Formats: sequence, structure tokens, C-alpha cells
Amino acid sequence: MNDETRSATNDDGTRPRVDEGVIKEMLWAFAVRSPEHAALLVGTDGCITWTNEGAEVILGAERGELFGREIASIFTPRDIAAGIPEHEFVEARHRGTASDDRWLSRLDGSRFWASGVTVYLGPLVPEMECCAYLKLFRDLTEVKMQLEGSRKRFRAASEASENKSAAIALLAHELRNPLSGISLAAGMLRRKIGDQVAQTAEPLEVIERNVQLAARLIEDLMQHSKVGSDGFQLDKASCNLRDLLETSVSISQRQMHQETRLVRVLLPQHEIMVNVDRMRMQQVFVNLIANALRYTPTPGRIWVSGTLEGHEAIVRVSDEGIGIAPDRLARLFEMFTLPRMDSSKLGLGLGLALVKKIIELHGGSVQARSEGPGKGSQFVVRFPVS
Repeated sequence: MNDETRSATNDDGTRPRVDEGVIKEMLWAFAVRSPEHAALLVGTDGCITWTNEGAEVILGAERGELFGREIASIFTPRDIAAGIPEHEFVEARHRGTASDDRWLSRLDGSRFWASGVTVYLGPLVPEMECCAYLKLFRDLTEVKMQLEGSRKRFRAASEASENKSAAIALLAHELRNPLSGISLAAGMLRRKIGDQVAQTAEPLEVIERNVQLAARLIEDLMQHSKVGSDGFQLDKASCNLRDLLETSVSISQRQMHQETRLVRVLLPQHEIMVNVDRMRMQQVFVNLIANALRYTPTPGRIWVSGTLEGHEAIVRVSDEGIGIAPDRLARLFEMFTLPRMDSSKLGLGLGLALVKKIIELHGGSVQARSEGPGKGSQFVVRFPVS
């Protein structure tokens, strides 16, 4: 028997008898150091045998009023009916401790949120049935109410966001019909007038150009609402990352009317196969590459690079464009944020929000980096390969 074992037992191998007064003195010392805690000793019969002043204050009891009361009396009627007090002591007896975070009752019937623990003292003082358990807790009602308030505000904000998305989707859908009519009428005018009246050419071009812009904005609204809906599901399939990026570059160049602009696509020689919703991921990269083309005046360079890092595919879209101010980086992927160029009227700030949503649905993430205005930018997309 080593010295540590010998010090914890008598010469005959039995545990030394622990004086009840010593236990109470230890608990009292604890209570003085931490008066905001309630401390109660409970016997094997479930009755309270000792409390500190903190317990009397929290439970609204006079001095000595708690002695002899059943510990179940501080639980709510609902928990008593469910057998919670008994279960708590059974758990403490088997595990040594039992967490106790629940509503409890004061003597006047009012409730408070208690957070604490019940400790089984049997192994320490087996001969003292009067203090088989130690129950410790704090009154954290204020913290609980703040948390509940935050949850209610979050639920309300989520519901408002869903309602806003539904309203946006409905508005976008309703706007498509008159816009289609305007576009059709402009086309008919152009065919009928032809080159007979040169003065009409410029106004018709203005109409057509603005109809195209409005159509793109409406499509952005509808796409964002669709991807953000609860029932939306990805249509994943295996595809080659090089093909995906090269196709996205080609589409972006056509959209921005910069077919001859050089965009370097850099990938390892071996094929990188990814399991994604190709159409949605193409939306992601077309958006990022088109932004790079839009905000990078010639002869600024643009690179689209892809690689593997462990089980993740990493795609970086880098440019030597106008850059992003530090105060905008944090909100760049939020809906309706201002575009990177103040004078631009190219969108509602939905494109990057849609990018973020699609990437997150794939289990990935997207970050924007820039050293500041005039120093270019880089967008880094990460997503699982499969």
C-alpha cells in the first residue's frame, strides 16, 4: 500500500470517520467565498439538512425555514410530476454528479432559472446519511431571459427574411411580363423602321440596353429567392474542374463583351474531378470572373486557378483591378450591398450573396481578399471534392 492510499484509510483498511462539522465548515467556507451560490445538504430521505445564506436568499426563505423540507419542494409542479427530483439524485448516485439547469420554485411559488449541479457525497462520508447529497446552483434568470429574448429576435428576423425573399420572388415574377412586352415592342419597332430614320437608332438602342439590364436584375432576384428557399436541392454530378472553369471563363467573356480579353486558367496537369451541381457552380464562377472583367481595366491581368488541398478543391479568381476598400470586405457577400464601384449601376449586390449561398449549400466557403483600392482583389472558393 503506497503512502497516498495509506493516508486515505485507517490501519485496518477502513475509511476514516469524517466529522459532520468539518463538512459543514468546508461548505460554509465555500459559501463565504461565493455568496451568489446556493448550497444545500440533502439526506437520503430527500430532506434538506443544511443550507447556506445564499440558498435562503435565492429561495426567499427565513433563516432556518428550509431545514426539514423535502428538496422536491423547490422544483416546479411539472418537474415533480415527471419525477425529475428523484431522477436527479439517482443520476448523481450512479455518476457522482448530475447537472441541474432548469426552472426552480421559490417558497412563494415564483420561478427562477437555476444552473448548477448535484453531487453525491456517499463515497466520501458513507456513514453520514444526513448529508448524502450536496446541491449547488445559481440564479441565472436574467441570463436566461436575455438568451430567450435573443432567440425570439432571431426567429422574428428569420421569418421576416423569409417573407422578404417570398415578396422579392413574387415581384420579380410579376416584372418579367411587362418587361417582355417592352422588349418585344422595341424589336418590332426596329424591324419596321429599319434604317429609314437614323434618328431612331440611338433611342432604340437605349431602350434595348436598359431592358437587358432590367432583365438581368430580375433574373438575379429570382435566382437568389429560388436558391434561398427551403425546398431547394442541388443536382450534383461528377464533372471536370478544368472544363467547368474554362466554360465559365468563356461565358463571362461573352457576357461582358470581352471575348478577346486574356484570362489565364491555371490548373495541375492531372484531372481534378469534383461532385457538384454544375449549373449552380457555373453561376458562381461566371459571377466572380465577370466581376473581375468588369472591374479590371485593360491591360490589367486576370487569373483563374484551381488546385487540391486535401479533400477540398480550391479555386482562386484574382485580378489587378480597382480593388476593394477594407470597410467593404466584411459585408461584400450580403444582399443589397453596394457594388465595388460607387458609380456603377450594374446590379443590386445580389450576385455575391448568391455565390455565398450556393457555395455554402455545397459545404464550402468563399472569402474575398484585397489590399485596398487600386491593388486588385482575389476571391477564394473552397468546397469538398465529393
